[in-house]
Amino acid sequence: MNPQLVSAAASIEATLQKLFDSSPNLPLAASDRLVVISDLHLGDGSSRDDFLPNGELLEEVLRRYYLPNGYSLVLNGDIEELQRFPLEAVRARWHGLYELFRQFAARAAVYRIVGNHDDGLWHSDTRIGEEPLLASLRLSFGSETIFIFHGHQATIFFERFNDVSGFFLRHFANRLNIRNLPVHYESTRRYRTEHRVYTFSSARKIVSVIGHTHRPLFESLSKIDTLRFRIEQMCRDYPSMSPRARRTIEKVVDIYKGELSHLWEKYRRDGMRSSLYNEQLSVPCLFNSGCAIGKRGVTAIEIAQGEIALVHWFDRRRSDKHLTNGRRGLASYSHDGEATRRLGETEYYRTLLKKDRLDYVFSRIRLLA
Repeated sequence: MNPQLVSAAASIEATLQKLFDSSPNLPLAASDRLVVISDLHLGDGSSRDDFLPNGELLEEVLRRYYLPNGYSLVLNGDIEELQRFPLEAVRARWHGLYELFRQFAARAAVYRIVGNHDDGLWHSDTRIGEEPLLASLRLSFGSETIFIFHGHQATIFFERFNDVSGFFLRHFANRLNIRNLPVHYESTRRYRTEHRVYTFSSARKIVSVIGHTHRPLFESLSKIDTLRFRIEQMCRDYPSMSPRARRTIEKVVDIYKGELSHLWEKYRRDGMRSSLYNEQLSVPCLFNSGCAIGKRGVTAIEIAQGEIALVHWFDRRRSDKHLTNGRRGLASYSHDGEATRRLGETEYYRTLLKKDRLDYVFSRIRLLA
């Protein structure tokens, strides 16, 4: 193996271990509820503000769903886009969102983890809220551990050249009106980042929850892998279903086949692996909350009542891919036992992408790692 790659891998492992060892530890009871959201990249409300299209959606989701249902809020890095905008301008534009953060802190808790795009908070004299700034957070679920951190620490470029990246964004990207170009646009770098966290977590038999790459992951599976498993599950269920349920399954499978074909072609062009690790058995130790600036909406990781879930929030006026049959959508069929649900009288919907019991996740990690 290339000596430089070996040295880089050792450096990253040491960085992650130091981060893990210095993390504050929070006991997690089975009755506790947390939602992990990352990569808002809050700007100044101008056309260069990547959060603007989903701003109202996330505010309503926090106000109408997570706050009244007793969730604690974990902000997992890159909340403010401080490499492009001054903090004062960000706070002025998104004051309503900051007020929601304060309400979470008063009713439950807010844990603010710093990423590479809001790294300037460490050096700012301006207080964001009452909650302390964190580099990472550990949750103790019985004898098991959930390690939450942004994820840029597994990327050598951002560890060593974050200031250079910020200089480019401020002085060139802003002037040319170029949108943010984080690691999620670079397939090889994204894969390496995820693979390093996967290797670290698997070796220590822990669950890691990251953001940074903007790609939702559940149990170390890419979206392609998840779609394959869902299609297979539907095919297994199909023979025992009623004629009406069969028609719904047929529609859903057609949608998933189209999405799978699109992703396969996209990843083939990008040189991206269809599966992250090309292992015979993937260890379900890596989760990614995705981001809050997706074209189709917001993704998040929920940890509640001893379960972990990946969810997607969307505005049906912009994307209705999860509403395959009018307002019923996937409500007619869901092997997870939950449907796409509307948020009150709004046009916003929550879709459960995948859910599992934490004890089952950790059992598989113990046996497979």
